[in-house]
Amino acid sequence: MRHIVMLVLTLCSLPALAVDKSPNVVGGSDAVISDAPWQAFVKIGNRFCGGVVIANTWVLTAAHCLDSADDDEAFSLVSASNVTVYTGTAETFGASFSSFLSNVDAVYANSTYNKDTLENDIGLLKLSSSVHANASAVQLPSNTVQLAVDATADTSAKDLLLTGWGYIDTSRTTSTNTLQKATLSTISDASCGTSWGSTVTEVSDYQSKFFCAQETGKGACNGDSGGPLIWYDPSRAGDADGGATLVGLVSFGVSFQCASDAYPDVYTQVSNYLSWISGCQAGSCPTLTAAAVATSSGGGGSTTLFLFVSVFFAFLFRQHRAA
Repeated sequence: MRHIVMLVLTLCSLPALAVDKSPNVVGGSDAVISDAPWQAFVKIGNRFCGGVVIANTWVLTAAHCLDSADDDEAFSLVSASNVTVYTGTAETFGASFSSFLSNVDAVYANSTYNKDTLENDIGLLKLSSSVHANASAVQLPSNTVQLAVDATADTSAKDLLLTGWGYIDTSRTTSTNTLQKATLSTISDASCGTSWGSTVTEVSDYQSKFFCAQETGKGACNGDSGGPLIWYDPSRAGDADGGATLVGLVSFGVSFQCASDAYPDVYTQVSNYLSWISGCQAGSCPTLTAAAVATSSGGGGSTTLFLFVSVFFAFLFRQHRAA
């Protein structure tokens, strides 16, 4: 049996769409926007996620962030009018927060996104105006770069940067308004598959679709979904961005604890979706608007998944089960 669990939390008082509480990366430290100028805060109706600036009017996020349906309902793509994006700021509260806002012209979810397995968990937002002047786009990875990242797996290289506004503690009780940053290490496909079992390994070509990362006491939590995992390419160390390259988008982790030492966090491997991204930017974008909830009969047991999404106004604990 498969379990997908989503925890959502109350964020009170939303003056000018700003929140006075926003959760953060577990085990991290306060960041300034120059640490991650590509970071975006994506508000979807009464929920929020992370996002990544990849061009002047384009932001990547997770497909599951763009689903307006409940966990046990068919995927339904959120309307662009219900999505707003904030860029160029590390703070999600204050009188000036609205000055970082961009409206959204179009919303795209990868047409092969699977709500049950979370494979192909990638979405794209076309902004109606340019990102804030403080923001800048991050470089996307080539297949050659992906091979170089993979070569560092299981070496505790601590050369990955995770940023976001998710909870800062493993039990999901402490939050802040300031962007957090944490350093992680690449986990190999084999090690990730061993930890997660059939939850990961039964996904066809999971080695190309998922990217795993971990570090003791550090990781993603509520509010981090769709946010960036950055690798610093040593071949571009002399560049202004230090070689920053987007290798992953926050997708899911295990339900019982954020930043689990037993289960690496799982990210969407961006290098696998370069053609889809470039096609969307060129005006040809196969997108998922609605789909039936898939079922799976995972062999060898099951693991509870946790989607790193946060929701305004309501505190709900929802569980979807598919036999």
